[in-house]
This record gives sequence, C-alpha cells and structure tokens, in this order.
Amino acid sequence: MATLKEMKDLAVYSAKGTAPENYTVESVNEALVDGIRELAGNYNAFMKNRYDIYEIITTAADEIVPNKVISAMSPFADVRVVGNGQKVMFKKGIGKNRAKKFLTQVGINGVYETFRLDAETFEIGTYSIGGGVTVDLQRMMDGAESLAEVMEVMTEGLTDAVFVEVQKALVASVNAVGRPAANIVSHNSFDGQKMMKLISTVKAYGAGAVIFAAPEFVAEMGADVIVPVSAGMPGVHPQDLDAIHNTGYINIFRGTPIVQIPQSFTDESNTKTWINPQFAYVLPTGKEKVVKVVLEGDSIVRDYQNRDGSMEIYLERKMGTAILAHYNWGIYQNTGITDTSESPYGV
Repeated sequence: MATLKEMKDLAVYSAKGTAPENYTVESVNEALVDGIRELAGNYNAFMKNRYDIYEIITTAADEIVPNKVISAMSPFADVRVVGNGQKVMFKKGIGKNRAKKFLTQVGINGVYETFRLDAETFEIGTYSIGGGVTVDLQRMMDGAESLAEVMEVMTEGLTDAVFVEVQKALVASVNAVGRPAANIVSHNSFDGQKMMKLISTVKAYGAGAVIFAAPEFVAEMGADVIVPVSAGMPGVHPQDLDAIHNTGYINIFRGTPIVQIPQSFTDESNTKTWINPQFAYVLPTGKEKVVKVVLEGDSIVRDYQNRDGSMEIYLERKMGTAILAHYNWGIYQNTGITDTSESPYGV
C-alpha cells in the first residue's frame, strides 16, 4: 500500500495531468483510485482513514485551484496566493485618472459595496467559499461511488466558486458612482458594433481587452461576420465555424479573447442559475488590472454524517476579491436573455 506522502504526490500529479518516472498519466490515476479504495475499503476503514483521505483531497485542491484561477484570470486579474493569516497590500496605480478610482468589495454585512478609494494602498479582506457533495457510504463501499471522483468534483466546484465571487463584485459595481455612460451597453440582443465600441473604449486603458461572460451570453454572440460575403456564401470566419463545431461557442470576438464564467443551477429543477446570464464584462489587459483576487491559506475539508448514513463533505478555502475603478472597463447587458438567477447580484 502506498504511503500518505506517495498518495499526496500522486494526487498532485493527477491534478496536473503529469506523471513521475516509471508511471504514465493513466497509471497515476489508476494508482490514486486504488490507493483511495484501500483507505476506504469498508466503513470502518473509511472512518479510520478519512482525515488522511481529506489531506489528499486538500493537497490536490491547493495545487489545482490557484493554478486554474491564475491561468484563466491572469490576463485581466491580479491574483495573489498567500499563507494563512497573511495579508496583501495592493497599490493604487498613479495616473491622470487616479482621482476617479473607486473600490467595490464585500462589506461587513456580506454584500458588495462601492466606495471612493482615497488611500494609495488598500487591503482585501478574505472570507470562506466552497461547496460540498453528499456521499453514500454504502454505495462507496460497493464501488458504485468513488472518492477519487468526489475529489475531482469538489475541486472543480471550488474553482468555479472563485469565478462566481469575481462576477458578484462586477455585477455589484454596475451602477457605481462615476461609471461613464460610454462604458455601459444595454440592448435587447447582441449587437457586434455596440460590443466593438465598448471594446475600443476599454482598450484605451490597456494593451488589449478580454470578454468575461456566461455561456448563455457567448452563445448569443454566434459566429461573428468579419469575412467579406462572396458568391452568396455567409461571411463567417472558418475558425469561428470550427470553434462552434467543436465547443458550441466562439472563443474570440474580432481579436478579443472570451473567458466563459462557469454556469450551474441552484435548484433541482435546473431552472435557477447561480450567475446572471445577461451580462458580459469587457476588461482591460496589461497595465493596471481591474480585478484583484486573494487566495489565502490552505483548503480545508469538513464533514457531516446524516441520519440516513450518507455523509456530506465540504471543501472550503478563504478568498477575497475587489474591483478597482469603473472608468476603464465595460459592461454589456443583453436583456433579450432571460435572467434566470435569484440573487440581486446575479448569482
């Protein structure tokens, strides 16, 4: 049987999709599944070894989550990873528009609030985010459920939660004081020319721009017509057609990359979404980044056993996010898309 350190190493390799010497990627995953199965081969073994299992889960999560967040958000977000109890001081950029800067971040009451930023530096407070799954211990003992799969689902859920928190702060700052009218588009459909005008405004404050949007919004963008129409054929760029064929969505709009915000449901009927699909955010890249994200400390696991014998396992991590300034990024609201979210902040 593999040692706990070996299992933790395998979890990291599995998370990265890599393999150490004498292993393949496939054999790493198989060894990880087999090792967890040995630790949780029966109910007593699981209860005895569950904290070792949770340590394996958090090791993988601490490897996956920051890397995924940094990879997806680094073009437009300043992402810092710090130890537990450590704080990060962000410095406000100095420039001709510094007097116009505001900060939107979560307040004491848990609601995102906007205020004028007068100091040259600011600190972002952190709070716990996460999610959980319910595990049927008997099904797990029978092999019908796998803790390795549970680990993957929980880690993906924690990563998605970071995206949602950033979107909360963006939506909360839609009507912030000081936002120019030129930085907001509200239309009952997607209009490529209106989006291009918004992008042009944002690009004036950075080296480029990126579109941050829910899949429902991206689907409405469709294939962008940028190729001259000839011989009666629609002017659709071949790369757009390939992207739609392979993923169902375009992934770039007239040279501007698109980052999709993960979407999911908050109810069992799959009718209420956790983010508002009407909004897309156009954020500048390069120079000073509008979005600030802090990931603090290590992930932790909590568990609760239900009366029916099932167990709820929660993966949590501390994070904080804030939106700096409002004059240098844009918002497009497509009111033709039904708002299926419940929260006043669209999540």
